[in-house]
Amino acid sequence: MWNFLLSFSIGSAIGASRFGRLVKPILTLVGIGVIVAGFIYTYVVLNAVRERSQGHYVHTHSTR
Repeated sequence: MWNFLLSFSIGSAIGASRFGRLVKPILTLVGIGVIVAGFIYTYVVLNAVRERSQGHYVHTHSTR
């Protein structure tokens, strides 16, 4: 799998045919989209963890 991805980035996995010229930009956009979505997901999760760990709205002990 890694050999395919590496050769795809270099350009030898998908040939210079019409199909290859159409598929390569689409796969590149999908790959970039996956990376951007991963960064957004990581930001949201880490932000939620940071807010949850501050604890200014969580009472540790209640006397009622």
